[in-house]
Amino acid sequence: MTILAAACLLLGAMSSSDAVVRVLNAPTSCGAKVYAEAKEIVTRDAKAGKPLQQFVLGVTTDDQELAKRCLDASRDKIRELAEKRNNPLAWYLLSVEKNDFAYLQKAADGGNVQALNALGSIAISEAFAREGVETNRLERILKRGYDCFSRAARQRDPNGFVNLGTCYLRGFGCAQDMVMAVRCYQAAAELGHPEAMDNLSAAYQFGHGVKPDAERSLYWAMRARALRGDAAAATWLRTRK
Repeated sequence: MTILAAACLLLGAMSSSDAVVRVLNAPTSCGAKVYAEAKEIVTRDAKAGKPLQQFVLGVTTDDQELAKRCLDASRDKIRELAEKRNNPLAWYLLSVEKNDFAYLQKAADGGNVQALNALGSIAISEAFAREGVETNRLERILKRGYDCFSRAARQRDPNGFVNLGTCYLRGFGCAQDMVMAVRCYQAAAELGHPEAMDNLSAAYQFGHGVKPDAERSLYWAMRARALRGDAAAATWLRTRK
């Protein structure tokens, strides 16, 4: 079976819950084809009246009229799920709609990977947005971001792996470790993350954390391009074996 054929089988088997995660993680984390498939599943389920998918569609669509319909139809059920069951995903969805940091923190406390990645990114941005921050405080802020990404990666979230890899690459909140950075990018790449594939390709090209390997570098670069819709890269992958 070719890589492309295997990918098609995976797309065909995508569950509703997987589709929700992919849509919330955005196209950059899985590639245009996979994201389109996930969005189609979420849209189908939303039209069938499923509150979770309605709310997800509402906070991710650019169609304001559609967003209002979906959110109005599902908001009460999502709020009930958050407040009565303390559901982390529900807290995250409410945080996105309301731009509410307290909701985001509740979602992260419950282990929601999207919230963990968001809080980690906020911490990293905060660390470098302030001039003259004392070293100890800077290190504490960076460590907070690192810890968030670590928690997301422990759940095998591809964005968590990519963010954690960047922490190791740059020494954000941890000791700089090129080998660990590559391991994180490898894990994310195997989960279908195009940016991780690009980073892995660069690591093999320049020998950062791994032995230089031109063939592997090309392979991961082509995987990333194929996921982004490059027909020539997809053809190259089909004929590789």
